[in-house]
Amino acid sequence: MSRLSESLGLKISNTRSQIEQGSPLGASNEANHATHDDNEVTVETLKTPPLQIEPAPIMKRVLAALVDSIFVGVAWISLLLWLHPQFAEPLILSAEYLAAITFGYYVIQEGAFASTFGKYLLGLRIVGSDGDAASIRESLIRNLLRFVDWLPLLYLVGVLTIATSSKRQRLGDLAAGTVVTLAPEKDINPPPAPFLFH
Repeated sequence: MSRLSESLGLKISNTRSQIEQGSPLGASNEANHATHDDNEVTVETLKTPPLQIEPAPIMKRVLAALVDSIFVGVAWISLLLWLHPQFAEPLILSAEYLAAITFGYYVIQEGAFASTFGKYLLGLRIVGSDGDAASIRESLIRNLLRFVDWLPLLYLVGVLTIATSSKRQRLGDLAAGTVVTLAPEKDINPPPAPFLFH
């Protein structure tokens, strides 16, 4: 109790001396805040606001699909001519070749580059919900359902799903959580690379 009384008495005497000298009561507190502010450090974190991913235009996706279909068709016919020059194999076996080529064509390219030849030429890429390039797992999921999107013919299911989806996603995209978007333009004047050592 005696120490508390002494402390209170000291504060009261300091306040009286400040009033007698004409200094405001909060001057010492402002000085303390100023000293504290001078020592503050701003820390930047990696946390960012939610990404706004803009879906690619439908016409660009259609044109990209046409380009990819040409590549797949050329590869399919080339394989048939190489394996069976006389086209003696049943049609069902030829369809199996086409399915295998189509699946490999899309999975390998989308898993490695988040794009295909057609999408690259049209300036498109595939991203996940976090905005990063599509992974091999996401590519596998979206392409396993590609054959469902193709039904009953010429991607009719896929086109209807894209037209009714807010993010223009076909069934494969909805299952994999991916979105086809415009690829970012390359900066012709990129900033200099930071030094590795300081």
